[in-house]
Amino acid sequence: MSSSTYKLIAKQLEQLPEEMQKKVLKYVKSLQKSGLNGVSGSQLAKFAGCISSEDLEIMKKEIESGCERIDSDEW
Repeated sequence: MSSSTYKLIAKQLEQLPEEMQKKVLKYVKSLQKSGLNGVSGSQLAKFAGCISSEDLEIMKKEIESGCERIDSDEW
């Protein structure tokens, strides 16, 4: 973590009541335990080719149609 990020977090944390600081600590600890290790590529290789090319094309079109758009009514 960059020192500027750390300082920003610390500054915001200092302004919270102690009870909320404890909640933040609990949340940070949960992030550390959340199993972000993932799996090896060899474990995933068995799934290669499981999705049909037709389904992949549908997925690609849906992703492209829904991404990189700004919804001006959202705000």
